[in-house]
Amino acid sequence: MEQKEDSASRENEQLKAQMPQVSEEASYNNNQLEFSCSHICSFSNLEYSISDSAERSKSRVKLIGLIIFYSVVMVVEIVGGMKANSLAVLTDAAHMLTDIAGSSISLFAVWVAGWASTPRQSFGFGRLEVMGVLLSVQLIWLICGILIYEAVDRILHKNAKVNGKLMFLIALFGFLVNLLMIFWLGHDHTHHSHSHESHETCNSGEHDHEMEELDVMGVEDTIGLVSPSPLNVKILNINIQGAYLHVMTDIIQSVGVMISGLIVWVKPEWLVVDLLCTLVFSIAALATTLPMLKKVFCILMERAPDEIDIALLENGLKSIEGLHDVHDLHVWAITSGKFVLACHIVIGPGASQNEMLSKVRDFCERSFKIHHVTIQIDRQVH
Repeated sequence: MEQKEDSASRENEQLKAQMPQVSEEASYNNNQLEFSCSHICSFSNLEYSISDSAERSKSRVKLIGLIIFYSVVMVVEIVGGMKANSLAVLTDAAHMLTDIAGSSISLFAVWVAGWASTPRQSFGFGRLEVMGVLLSVQLIWLICGILIYEAVDRILHKNAKVNGKLMFLIALFGFLVNLLMIFWLGHDHTHHSHSHESHETCNSGEHDHEMEELDVMGVEDTIGLVSPSPLNVKILNINIQGAYLHVMTDIIQSVGVMISGLIVWVKPEWLVVDLLCTLVFSIAALATTLPMLKKVFCILMERAPDEIDIALLENGLKSIEGLHDVHDLHVWAITSGKFVLACHIVIGPGASQNEMLSKVRDFCERSFKIHHVTIQIDRQVH
């Protein structure tokens, strides 16, 4: 009897000892389940998707407005340029055509960028936006090459007569419409440019000050839905930036054509001014595409984004309590403003994996607006 009672007592003690383990394991699994669906993942985050959808909607409205403005100016310049026999005006019309094509590609890309990701396209279709910009730039290079060839041919053969007055009036019309487009785009772009400037001109002292803020944000704050950082709250997509750049170029070009038209109007024999204007502004149009090409190249090559200070990011991660080291740190952009991070972290023997994951992911989102984070944890062995 005593042996049976001892055996039953031992079984009860073993059962009690196992119950906390089961409870702890269940709690761990629940934490894992909750964590895997956390707000950090940008590709499943409802709040982030709503914000992104609103940004795409605003981009669509702006691009549609630009296409309408461009189409009106292009038709006027083609008809007027042919009547005035002005290659400079036709150059401006051709530039408008490339802008219409570019804006149409951008509009399509912004629409496609809202498509949900698939098992094959796990990062979504954001890269189509970048490809749209690349096609737009290639079209500009093609048209400018044709116009430069035509201008050189006219200079060599001197077989053209230009109506300077009509040339001036058409350029004036284009200038006024371009001013209207600047107001259409300019407000948001100004804020966007300011945010980049404030970020890119930071010196080392400012970085030290930021590190103190990052430490507090990364270590002390609890996990929760985070309001957007003021630094990145006005990030516009790459196509709207490109459209703004095109409009600024069009304004400069319209001023040049106006001056050329005025000169030819006063001095009809100075036809070379029209051709030189064509050459200068064709080359200028090509030059304005270089920054966009650089941006596209950096994204396609998965270069670390200019908006993110990698040294500051790495030091901020290392400052998290319980995290001993960070290595294999990679940051790249799916498209403009959508960043992805992958890294290995080394934690102490007693550190909680879930807690460290939460701190690292929360730090990346709060401080750098990196919503998609992949982390491999290595535990330090004494």
